[in-house]
Amino acid sequence: MELAADLESRATGLIGREKLAKDQGLLMVFPHEKIVKIWMLNMSMPLDVGFFDSEGRLLNTHTMPPDSGLTTYASAGPAIYALEMNRGWFEKHRLIKNARLYLPNPIQAH
Repeated sequence: MELAADLESRATGLIGREKLAKDQGLLMVFPHEKIVKIWMLNMSMPLDVGFFDSEGRLLNTHTMPPDSGLTTYASAGPAIYALEMNRGWFEKHRLIKNARLYLPNPIQAH
C-alpha cells in the first residue's frame, strides 16, 4: 500500500501509472474530515475509490473509468481517507458501507 499524506503526493496520486499489482493501492490521508472530491486526471486504468471517515467507517465507493479528469467523485459525507484500488476491489472483498478500515497506527496528514 502506498501512502499519500501530504498535499503534493495527494495531488499526484497514481497519475501516469499503467497498472497496479493485485491488492496494491494508494491511501490518501487528509488533514481533517471534509467532503473529499477526486478525479481521474491523466489516468489510463480504471480504479475504485472508497472514502472513510475518521472512525474508519466506509462512507461510499465509486468506480472511476479513465476520463481525463472530466468527472469528480465525492465522498458521501466528511471523510479523512480515500483508498484507491484496482476496479472491482471493494466488491471482490465485499466491502460495503460501514465496513471498517483498521490502521495499526494513526496516520497524520501534513
